Amino acid sequence: MDIKAFTSDTDLRLTLCSCRIWIEDSNGYRIAGDEDYRDCSYDPAGDDHEYLSFQNQTYTVHAKVGGSLEKQKVRGPFNENTCFSIHGSVDDWKFDQKSCS
Repeated sequence: MDIKAFTSDTDLRLTLCSCRIWIEDSNGYRIAGDEDYRDCSYDPAGDDHEYLSFQNQTYTVHAKVGGSLEKQKVRGPFNENTCFSIHGSVDDWKFDQKSCS
């Protein structure tokens, strides 16, 4: 029996920032992603993506930048694979959905 799963791919392009990216199910429970902040700074020599895989279900994607006065950003709900870009600086950052192709 095949277990279906979704993937969310986030392109990390912040300027010297830490962030958290996580997935919540339709009941508001975290089902994948970061519990703690991680380096989300752009590195032209590295693979600056965060790939999250989780069971096939309705979900939302959440992002928060450490030290920022901006509130967390929430995208969704979704029922398919998704791709995002998190970019900007600590108090001027964006979390945009983008094409996965």
